[in-house]
Amino acid sequence: MNTSFLGGLLRRTDGAPPAPRGWRAESAGGHAFLHAGAASCRLFTWGSLAVLLRGYARQPRQPGPPDAEQIAEGLRCCYLEHGDLAVDGLEGSFTVALIDAQAGRVLLYRNLVGAGFTYYHAGPDGFRFGGNLAELVEASGAAAAPNRDALPTFFLYRFVPGRDTLFAGFRRLLPGEQACWDARGLTPTQRHTFAGLREATPPAGDPLERVEETTRAVLADHAALDPGAANLLSGGVDSSYLQAVWNIVCPGDGLPPSYSISVDHPRTRADTDYALTAAYALGSRHTLVPADGPYADYLTDALAATGEPPNHVQSVYFLGLARAMAARGVATGVCGEGADSLFGLGLAAELHNAGLMRALVPTRGLRRAAAAALGALGWRRVAAALRRADGINDFADLGHPVNQVAAFADWPSARACFGDAAVAEAAAGRRALLDRLAVPDDPLDRLHAAGYLGEAADSASLWTTLFNAAGADLLCPFLDSRMLRLAVNLKPGQRFPFRRPKALLKKSLERHGFAELAYRRKKSFGQPIFEWLAPGGPLAPLVERIDRYSFLDATAMRELRAKPTWFLYSLLCYDLWHKRFVRRSQPLAA
Repeated sequence: MNTSFLGGLLRRTDGAPPAPRGWRAESAGGHAFLHAGAASCRLFTWGSLAVLLRGYARQPRQPGPPDAEQIAEGLRCCYLEHGDLAVDGLEGSFTVALIDAQAGRVLLYRNLVGAGFTYYHAGPDGFRFGGNLAELVEASGAAAAPNRDALPTFFLYRFVPGRDTLFAGFRRLLPGEQACWDARGLTPTQRHTFAGLREATPPAGDPLERVEETTRAVLADHAALDPGAANLLSGGVDSSYLQAVWNIVCPGDGLPPSYSISVDHPRTRADTDYALTAAYALGSRHTLVPADGPYADYLTDALAATGEPPNHVQSVYFLGLARAMAARGVATGVCGEGADSLFGLGLAAELHNAGLMRALVPTRGLRRAAAAALGALGWRRVAAALRRADGINDFADLGHPVNQVAAFADWPSARACFGDAAVAEAAAGRRALLDRLAVPDDPLDRLHAAGYLGEAADSASLWTTLFNAAGADLLCPFLDSRMLRLAVNLKPGQRFPFRRPKALLKKSLERHGFAELAYRRKKSFGQPIFEWLAPGGPLAPLVERIDRYSFLDATAMRELRAKPTWFLYSLLCYDLWHKRFVRRSQPLAA
């Protein structure tokens, strides 16, 4: 069963499309509908009024597990009295949709992390929204058209972060945003920002204890939703830490289940060993789900299921993983996405090094001279740190880590196709999300917020959509407002210790008795995608059939085919997306 949701408020017109099954309410000017199927997607109705709560929400200091019925009733009462949503103070990871068919009004709200994507579209016959972009486009009846203004952003970040999507006229609800649609049209309002999470006086106490206490509270809520949930255990620090705490929060009679994807290739076999050794150490019953089919099949299936190109090469496997878990009776996965952006990205070392150079070499002239001399001697990393020290706050510099984080890009090709101004504007557009969410100007804060808002939340939401398409759910503990609140109130030295990313999580994992997992060499979990794209590779037939697009000339295309780059992978994803949804002619196999 597909577990996505679809809702809307349509005006009465001749030949109006029928509402899908589920709640329906008639009003003088049209009809409203809401269909929800996920276990973490609860629908509450009172006559012509309905509330959909996706994910989980709780009042601060509320005892026991999250009470969706109580939250929904509070939302209804506040709306009837004040005409607004009572979302201030709610914690967790959730999206709210309220439909008032009598008043002809829809309210959508996503908390600062949210449980998956919520898309919406305002058309001539009314307003529709849903958790699956492909289904929403289909339900709208509108001819799909590419959002050409978003193409430079897509080719830089292999995704379109923020409000826009690749479909013209179809948008996402932003973190902390409320959207109201009624007779006046669509009115978006930023209800909450990072500034609202910051305490005037940072909380006292051992930060390690605070991290563990918050993690236990979040995982307890997840266990209340589904005690049989299985951790997606890659063997890295994030998933290993969650497994260690889950074993305490949700003890069972047997070994707790865990899952990972296994790709049989010389480059990826070490990833399987990484997961298995972690499972053995942590005492989980691990299942390897083989991804042994053609990559083209996984890619086209994921595109068709979501309407979103995959932002990571590995994202396409999540649909098959979810199907395998569901077939074994496991309805929910637990994923460690988001930990890096909360507790320390490796890219932060570049900013740490630059700050050190500013302290050691205090004047700009000396730094420039030293960078030139050391660069000539081959000390490139030190020279780069000296140069970055001059522009540590120059966020408009496309080489700045704030712009480079989660940038899966061939920058020269992007510039050649779209021009320098468009590429700069695309990077500025992602940074604008940080301004909208009131992220401080400190480089480390902005770097990690760019990773959290521009990549981690998007990855988790896309994977959630893939799980939903398989009839399952995905929970992401690090994408919970309590975890975000904890992180932004840590002192910089606690959250971002010098050149020691995720030190708090590693210390906690060590405290639980798993030092060998906490401090072993990090894996990149890469895929041999350039080998597959190259002439003679399994994706080469699809590459040969890529359509001609106005932004790429024939010479550049020949060069990309001969020597694949990230631009070629993004182009293949875009081409398959375009054929499937715009031309409706996508081949489903290479």
